[in-house]
Amino acid sequence: MATVQPQPQQLFKDAPDKTAEALSTFVDITECIYHGKLLGRSGQKETMTCDCVEHWDNALARNLACDEDSNCINRLTSVECINRACLCGDDCSNQRFQKKQYSSVKVVQTEKKGYGLVAEKDIAANQFIYEYIGEVIDEHTFRERMVDYDTRKLRHFYFMMLAKDAFIDATEKGCLARFCNHSCSPNAFVDKWVVGDRLRMGIFAKKAIALGEEITFDYNVDRYGAQLQPCYCGLSNCLGWMGGKTQTDAALLLPDGLSEALGVTPAQERAWLKQNKQSKSTPTPTTESAVNETFVRSLNVGPLTETDVTKAMSALMKSEEPVIIEKLVERVFLTTEPLVNSSIVKLHGYKTLSRVLKENNANEDVVLKILLTLKRWPSVTKNKIELSQIEDIVKDIVKDLKNTEIKDLAQSLLNEWSKLEMAYRIPKNNDNNGAEEGNRGSISPLYGRNARSESPLKTGSTDKSFMNGDDDEDLPEGWQKALDAATNTHYYYHVGLGISKWEKPTGIVPTGPKVKAKKEKTPRSRERVKASPGFSAAKEQEDLFRQQKQEQFNEVLEKEKVLQQLIQQSQQEAAEKKKLEEEARQEKIKKIKEKRRKQEEAASQARDRAKKSPEELWRSTLARYVPNLVKKHESEIGHDNVKGCARELVRVLSAKELKKDPLNKPPASLDGAKIKKLKEFCDAWMEKFLVKYRTKRLRPSLAGNGASSTKTNSEPVRQDSTCIPDS
Repeated sequence: MATVQPQPQQLFKDAPDKTAEALSTFVDITECIYHGKLLGRSGQKETMTCDCVEHWDNALARNLACDEDSNCINRLTSVECINRACLCGDDCSNQRFQKKQYSSVKVVQTEKKGYGLVAEKDIAANQFIYEYIGEVIDEHTFRERMVDYDTRKLRHFYFMMLAKDAFIDATEKGCLARFCNHSCSPNAFVDKWVVGDRLRMGIFAKKAIALGEEITFDYNVDRYGAQLQPCYCGLSNCLGWMGGKTQTDAALLLPDGLSEALGVTPAQERAWLKQNKQSKSTPTPTTESAVNETFVRSLNVGPLTETDVTKAMSALMKSEEPVIIEKLVERVFLTTEPLVNSSIVKLHGYKTLSRVLKENNANEDVVLKILLTLKRWPSVTKNKIELSQIEDIVKDIVKDLKNTEIKDLAQSLLNEWSKLEMAYRIPKNNDNNGAEEGNRGSISPLYGRNARSESPLKTGSTDKSFMNGDDDEDLPEGWQKALDAATNTHYYYHVGLGISKWEKPTGIVPTGPKVKAKKEKTPRSRERVKASPGFSAAKEQEDLFRQQKQEQFNEVLEKEKVLQQLIQQSQQEAAEKKKLEEEARQEKIKKIKEKRRKQEEAASQARDRAKKSPEELWRSTLARYVPNLVKKHESEIGHDNVKGCARELVRVLSAKELKKDPLNKPPASLDGAKIKKLKEFCDAWMEKFLVKYRTKRLRPSLAGNGASSTKTNSEPVRQDSTCIPDS
């Protein structure tokens, strides 16, 4: 049977602009409001950096580094570059969230969907359209608001899951992105990005979007609402419903990005759906998940290839569903091709596996596969291990896990890493004097670009030799020159001494006759050798090299000291953060336990009420109010009489209520009006009782004293043990 092609999107080129009107329906904010310090954190302790170089375009007057076609490792893994953290220079092309580089859009009125967002200019495929902005709240608040909005009969919902414990709510505070409607054949998608230390959600073009075309994405995958709602996208392949806690029967098994990361094809999804017809109509164990866990667990994944390693590492960096993490880790573990493993390491491999290890250290299968993967990876420098902070996590595994196989493997890794050296990299010499390194972005010596002294171009040097490269022949022996592509400036390095510097090295090149190897036997001959120009020049050069080497060695020691201080500070900050996270977790557990206790208590009370008869329920309810209403008479009639009166009043009032309706059960608590009537009845009843009580007290006195109508203070008063009812 031929596949039904979806209808083209309706165009709104001439539709009136309703943007100003739409903005009046909510509070427009430019940044997300975080209701908690830890909400929306990326989990990365170090800023992830790319290895691109600055590419300044004079005509455009901007830095083109890290653009769409640059193969920037940050951009490929959905990470934005941060100024002064990468070698790509400030304000590179991979800062769309930070610079708010939104596409040109406007709000229009649709026929059935309310407001909608349309393109005011053509939008290219994969172009950044808008950030989804709102209040970032925890799961408890999300559930409360979901019920609240449903109770208030709000027609539209604006929740989006940012992380497993963080949700964006744009209902009352948000931006224009909230007006993107649902479609069963969308032209856009949402993607989670790491920006600094936060996760942020962006809307991107899934395909080219024409001027006047409405921008839509799939709510079934990306957004959450209190209930299923009818879909009005109007397409021939419309599913009929959107939202709710689970996907509908015909919705995708996996979002596009995860399908590619796991190596799943649409044909595989259709085949699985055909064999498991009931799986989509039955909620998965985790109803808030955007994936079908049963389907994912059924997958037999294979090793990564060069074509899908980028998608897989990006998904592993951001994914929080355990079933997805397990499958992605398995794909990385199965990958044995050295070139692919090198690509994984380059795409923030150590940092990503560091986070996965920390968050899944209880899953021994995942831990074992990651450790075996790390064991297989090509050798790296100590720098990369320390920056990823994976060493501390592996140490915790050795300390905490009881599995001896895993402990031994982890200890073996630690032993290997302990033998690594910090990198003091000097570019290789080549015939082009470093031109090849410059073209691809040379790596500066001693911890990278910032290790050298300030560039001569920035300090006002007028030495043209730095630009022209005409001083190669004048360099002392052992010194070589290379080009730093980031500043387009030459610098100098000595391979034997392991040092580098911006300034041209100074040293007297021997020009006199060479000193013969044969020893002179007479003191006079030795004096002649020492006095020769060649000997003097060589000695001076040797002393100069020794001095330079000592200075460079001292500089390296100082940098090592600073680095160790930074590492120690980072470890202290990590420990403090871990402590705060643990305190927050304990507080959350405490709140959950308290809430559960109250729920159980309420359920127990409800069960008890269900077992009692209407008469018992009325007496139980009235017994909470009546004693307090008659207690004021205790000073006159005594405690026992007050108890007796209260008991009798409860019986009388219960009988009156049941007389009205024998099957009527009381509410759990009485309202103000009912309590007022109850008080009036009790006061009237007690007045009658007091008249009888006082009369009864006076009888003994009248019998003994005839003329006396009052009781003397010296005579004892008998307190009745029960009150005399008056109906």
